[in-house]
Amino acid sequence: MRLPCQTVGFRFGEASSRTELFQLFALGYDKVASPDYSWDGMTRIDGPLCLFQYTVSGSGQLDIGGSVRTVGPGQAFLVNIPGSHRYYLPEAGSTWEFCFILFRPWGLEKQWEQVCRKLAPVCAIPPDSPLLLVLEDMVRSGLGNQIRDGYTASACVYRFMMELLRFASGSGTRRETWPESVATAAREMELNASRIAGVDQLAEMAGLSKYHFIRLFKRHTGVTPLEFLTKVRMRQAVALLRETGLSVDEVAKEVGYAGSSYFIKVFQKWVGFTPGEFRLHRSMVGMERITFD
Repeated sequence: MRLPCQTVGFRFGEASSRTELFQLFALGYDKVASPDYSWDGMTRIDGPLCLFQYTVSGSGQLDIGGSVRTVGPGQAFLVNIPGSHRYYLPEAGSTWEFCFILFRPWGLEKQWEQVCRKLAPVCAIPPDSPLLLVLEDMVRSGLGNQIRDGYTASACVYRFMMELLRFASGSGTRRETWPESVATAAREMELNASRIAGVDQLAEMAGLSKYHFIRLFKRHTGVTPLEFLTKVRMRQAVALLRETGLSVDEVAKEVGYAGSSYFIKVFQKWVGFTPGEFRLHRSMVGMERITFD
């Protein structure tokens, strides 16, 4: 991520905090080298604001509640403004290169609080994270004068917050970056879901201990192997119920369940209807395919 050093402010519909639009305050990319760079969260007059700042290179320091944290490459910090914190360049001769977003908390208080509970004050973010791709795209749009009204700005804030929530929930990395052991297990589940006996079989296939495999799989996919397998089976069950005349018991066995009783419980939990109700689609929208999260 390399962008021109510039900060762009936005003032769309800020006359009222009750506006239905989310409020983007500023976006920017900067590289500072002066020890004069220092922001005190208790003396700023531009709040209330939510700040997310990601370090590209160099490092800065965040003093929050009397505890000092270094924010180095690949790390971000999240703070509320006003707040009991100060972020600054630690010493002469050092540099801090970063990108950031500032937005009003209005309408997003609960989501921001949820994210901060999991990530704040400092968190590491993989360089291939979709969150960073979204932030970079937003900063480029801002610097390129492509955010020209409150609706576009509001959409940017919402998009960023959703990616931030996704990241905070541990929803995994992009599939093309998964380790081979994880990718192999995922492919096996997608191709042969009905033949998978359990996590032990998948771990053995991956050449890992069961518990190490579960941790690794969830870290990269965002779900446990069993949840991933269940999603695959539910997608297959939906297709079979819609496209074939197989009975519910036959569908259950086709996707890997020993009988229909447990299959019906799982299907209802994930889809919201029993297999029979879904097949008949009475009083509901007919769906040929469902995406599970």
